[in-house]
Amino acid sequence: MQELTLAHANAFFENKLDNLLRKLTPDMQPLWGKMTPHHMVEHLAWVIDGAMGKWTVTVITPEEKLPRMRQFVFSNYSISQNFRHPNMPVDGELPLLNTPSIEAAIEVFWQKWAEFDAFMAANPGMRTNHVVFGPLNYDEWLFMQFKHVVHHLTQFGLTTLEAEGLQSLPPRPA
Repeated sequence: MQELTLAHANAFFENKLDNLLRKLTPDMQPLWGKMTPHHMVEHLAWVIDGAMGKWTVTVITPEEKLPRMRQFVFSNYSISQNFRHPNMPVDGELPLLNTPSIEAAIEVFWQKWAEFDAFMAANPGMRTNHVVFGPLNYDEWLFMQFKHVVHHLTQFGLTTLEAEGLQSLPPRPA
């Protein structure tokens, strides 16, 4: 199985992501899920806060299963379309928006991204919890952020898994 590289993820964030985010319009409809484009961008920023430990994250994966689960972090497999984050509301209610526009949400996203980079640079070796994959360091978070962002960009038809070097998870055995 092909693995992701830091160079690939970094190039995406440095050279491609902003152009893709700026293609979002308020009236775009998701191909799946309930988020609006505005909600999606705020959601991406919210996850960055979690990566910096700004809110408490309880790991739901039993410790003995974490090594197997963490293999996903380094693979070229994408997050499944209908993955439901354990910390998201079960009823599908969308949270209230914190920014006045998609453009403002994108600016907040990039501010949080710069804060995340600075936080991790100031705290080498820092590990913060991911709800499924457990404690992740900067590089591991970079891979997960890449997969998470691509997941949501494909939700709005702005890119494809193939264009970003990812593939769908194989079906689970019955």
